Amino acid sequence: MRPEWLSTGRGPMRTDANVEPGPEVRGKIPLVSWVQAGSFCEAVDPLMPGDAERWMDCPRDHGPNTYALRVRGPSMEPRFFDGEIIMVDPAAPADSGRYVIAKKTGSQEATFKQLIRDGGDTYLKALNPQWPEPIIRIDEEWAVCGVVICKVELF
Repeated sequence: MRPEWLSTGRGPMRTDANVEPGPEVRGKIPLVSWVQAGSFCEAVDPLMPGDAERWMDCPRDHGPNTYALRVRGPSMEPRFFDGEIIMVDPAAPADSGRYVIAKKTGSQEATFKQLIRDGGDTYLKALNPQWPEPIIRIDEEWAVCGVVICKVELF
């Protein structure tokens, strides 16, 4: 500890610190279930009070219906691992190459994949090369429920 900081509280506490301030918080967003994520494709305001598992700080600019999900399974490894938290903005542009949450009409749950547009065809791609169904061709029966805007590192 620096003597000046100890006696006056001024200046840095340490000169050998290996940390820096975290990102600025841009608002709170709800951590929801995969079934709830699918409802973001169908409703303007899909959350009712108390629906969130918890509210999380979001470090990115985002739209008003942004939500967080806990990644399930190994389909998006090695970029995203089971249990990690992703933040999803339904208002972000779903450009080719972006990671998205999508849902097929009539399905109860959403899926997390990379969006690929090639000519007139659109696909959802799993990043894990060992995944049994690495490419899903999608059509008008599918809807993108949001675009991943960041991954949150939890300790």
